[in-house]
Amino acid sequence: MDLKKIFLLPVIISIIGHVVLISVSSMIDLRSHVKAAELFMVNIAQPQPAEEPKKEEEKPKTENEPQKTEEVKQVPSAGREDTVDIGSSDIKYADYLAGVKKKITQRWVSSSVYRKNEKGEVSILMTLNADGSLSHVSITVPSGIPEVDQGTVEVIHSAAPFRPLPRQYDLSRLHITASFLYGATQ
Repeated sequence: MDLKKIFLLPVIISIIGHVVLISVSSMIDLRSHVKAAELFMVNIAQPQPAEEPKKEEEKPKTENEPQKTEEVKQVPSAGREDTVDIGSSDIKYADYLAGVKKKITQRWVSSSVYRKNEKGEVSILMTLNADGSLSHVSITVPSGIPEVDQGTVEVIHSAAPFRPLPRQYDLSRLHITASFLYGATQ
């Protein structure tokens, strides 16, 4: 009987210890040290299918007409794609998106439009290929100020290329939505 008690007591203590450890660890948010940049607001949008660029005569742009879409690199659309917003707290994408956000933020705060204290909000959709190259950038919600819209697109271009998508994503493309808030709008 004493032999059973000798083996049973450590097993019971181990089970109780594990239950307590699991309960306590589920109450702790391990992501509390990760803070979202205050510069970004996020809107989720459905990805726009990549279309073959039409070869037309290029017409001159007017000053009031923002450039809405930039095609950078066409890659065959075979494979999986996913859409995520840059402020997503999805564990799967959190580390990668933090790197993308950091690289864009570094370029954004040094951009001329940001330094001029322009006011406005621009929402964009950018598409990254598996190798981290920028495939597509489009303005989904323009600010109404062409300089702000174009400046945002230029910031995205200057930040590219990004790190390759991690292999565990098993994606050929990742669509990322983000909003840039310029100036102190209340």
